[in-house]
Amino acid sequence: MILDNPFETAFNLVIQKEGGYVNDPYDRGGETKYGISKRSYPYLDIKNLTLQQAKEIYYRDYWIPSKAYLLPPQLAIMHFDTAVNTGIKTANKILQKALNRQGFNLVVDGIIGPKTLSAVKNANLSKLLADYTIERNRYYLKLGNQRYIRGWLNRSISVYDFVMKQTATLLIGGLMITAFLVYLISKEV
Repeated sequence: MILDNPFETAFNLVIQKEGGYVNDPYDRGGETKYGISKRSYPYLDIKNLTLQQAKEIYYRDYWIPSKAYLLPPQLAIMHFDTAVNTGIKTANKILQKALNRQGFNLVVDGIIGPKTLSAVKNANLSKLLADYTIERNRYYLKLGNQRYIRGWLNRSISVYDFVMKQTATLLIGGLMITAFLVYLISKEV
């Protein structure tokens, strides 16, 4: 099952979104391969970066520091993708804001500690996934970057759709309610 190894699943989703080698002059990261940028890793030969090297970087520098491994698998996948796309501290703040939508009243400091983890444990997972996506999309919209906004929003919704399909399969025997939830999210953003 896809959720048996959330890191592997999350990594594969990121690779689908990030793709291969690019050197977009409008991307502040500069030369990039598999989402690993020269700006973040100036010592790496980006053009010759292997998929295995990228996987090791993502595990060491994103999966572990974002504490995705401490989250339910569906949320871990979503959180990891957000950390890769926005940075760990921003992803952590998005998680805290999403939890606050359920009334947890966390300090939004970007630190995943015992209070945030306790809130995750006590949250309604399906609602949390929707709230996380809403907060992630609000973050993107506030950036006002017209060049990349459509891709960021599509990425966010596609990750949400993926994890909700896993949740729906697990919780309600394959009944897909994703379209309705995406509709609700679009009305709140």
